[in-house]
Amino acid sequence: MQENTNAAAKSSDCGPVSPRGLMIAFVLGSVPAFCASIWDEKAFQSWDLPIAAAVLMVGMLFVRFAKPMALAKFPWQWGYLIVIAPVLAVMLSLDGPITNDERASMLQAELMASGELSEPLIGTILPNSSPDLADAFRRRQVFEDVEAGVRFSKYAPGTALAMVPFTVVGSPLLATLVAGFLNLWLMLLVARRLGLRAPGFATLMLATSPFFLLVHTSMQSEVFTTPAILAGYLAYLKARDGNPKWALLLGLASGWVFLTRPLTGVLFALVAGILLLLDRNRMKTVPMAVVGGLPTLALALWWNHHFTGSWTTSVYELYASTFGPFFPGPERLPQDVYGNGDFIAGMMRQGGRWAVAFGGMLGAIGLGFWGAWRLRARDGGLAIAFSIVLPLAYALHWYAGHRAYLGPLYLFESLAMLLLGAMFLLEQAPKAWRRGILLVMVSAGGAVFLPRWGLVVEESTLRSAPQTAVVENLDSDSNSVIFLPKKFQGSKEKGFKYWTPSRPTSIAGGGPVILRTTGRLTPQCLIQELGLQGRELYRFIPGESSEDPGKLESWQPASTQVNPPR
Repeated sequence: MQENTNAAAKSSDCGPVSPRGLMIAFVLGSVPAFCASIWDEKAFQSWDLPIAAAVLMVGMLFVRFAKPMALAKFPWQWGYLIVIAPVLAVMLSLDGPITNDERASMLQAELMASGELSEPLIGTILPNSSPDLADAFRRRQVFEDVEAGVRFSKYAPGTALAMVPFTVVGSPLLATLVAGFLNLWLMLLVARRLGLRAPGFATLMLATSPFFLLVHTSMQSEVFTTPAILAGYLAYLKARDGNPKWALLLGLASGWVFLTRPLTGVLFALVAGILLLLDRNRMKTVPMAVVGGLPTLALALWWNHHFTGSWTTSVYELYASTFGPFFPGPERLPQDVYGNGDFIAGMMRQGGRWAVAFGGMLGAIGLGFWGAWRLRARDGGLAIAFSIVLPLAYALHWYAGHRAYLGPLYLFESLAMLLLGAMFLLEQAPKAWRRGILLVMVSAGGAVFLPRWGLVVEESTLRSAPQTAVVENLDSDSNSVIFLPKKFQGSKEKGFKYWTPSRPTSIAGGGPVILRTTGRLTPQCLIQELGLQGRELYRFIPGESSEDPGKLESWQPASTQVNPPR
């Protein structure tokens, strides 16, 4: 309580905020959205801008006509119920995750939960088989080390580590729910530390953000770094205010982010470290922050060395140099696009989506950045510096991001900081503006979640169609084989992107086995090389849409004479 009183007693920082200034912020915050819609037709779905614009118009009406309501008395605890909604929706509606990133992290979590760090390739399970047979089990974002005879996720281990305890009990998605609760709790603590008048309302702003809701239907790595960013932010504030021991937590939080998303971890540690160096307690805080980050740094370096043989070469780099578009291996098509290095296009896409994703109100991101700038009097500039550095760095190495998650996914870790900035800004605005804008953001800003949720369901249905057909038509102990076609809707790349085959170890186990087919790995070849004679054989026939995702068709080979892969 004393901390809140002290923080509230600080100066008004930058003085009052005028309605004219707020309107300018909305206009500037809207410009990237219109530019992005012209620049890149895939930046938005057709309804994104109209919904966000409608929310803004409702906000303006609230400013003009709504009755006053004390924000401090608003039932902000609802946020803890709201955060359950996306996870519950996934459990009830989806057949599986919608990105290959999540599937790769789930695979790694399953391996770690069973006490392993990798799994054998088919050539290790069947020593006399051709290494080319590994293509029948290939997944995106999973690296196959042919020399060592194993495969593993290309990603840093933090995401899988966060999911391991919940994978053990059979529900890895619970890790997302726990991360959501941590975010809201830490948001409350940070808001109180910053001396906001209605700190609980800040948690409600986070819980109702459509960007937050959509990302928390996933197991993306950003879900598990955001709590660490908030914990590090809180520790930084406490260390800066004369409690240097909190720098240990800052270092630990930065280390966890590095262990999960290395570039983000480096950026956060760099910004916080520079600001600590400018502080009068730097001789105490900086060494403690370094010490706090050593354990996770050591784990990250060990992970690199274990899989790549080099302390400084990550699995991500190993995968990219083998399969990426810049250094594709011999006779292999690029499996992934890591970004074209187009800085302008990257900034345009990120800025445009921020203009819609932030609070679901068109242009409200302008309030976030302006508020974070004014907040520097209380946090030394960490929020605004991190929120600027993050998009600049990722614009040089960007990927368009999944269409369903709406926002600039690479920037998700800065969402909470910018919401705190917007809250701080509006606290210094006229009461009508403060209450009108904030109430509409938490009550209507999440509206864009609903149409985007339809995309999530569609993607999940298409990606899990083979597994769904197997569950609906075959017994779990059926000794059958399902062959995936080479193409999906005429595209070989889409087939590889959407469908997930069984793991190599499934050949020796019971139950249905799902295999990819290629030009070389025909069904006949796979039957002979993998010893699948005598099993029930099926082909998966893809459908035309999520309403007709596909079916199984009984199949018998015309001939067992094949040319084995060389």
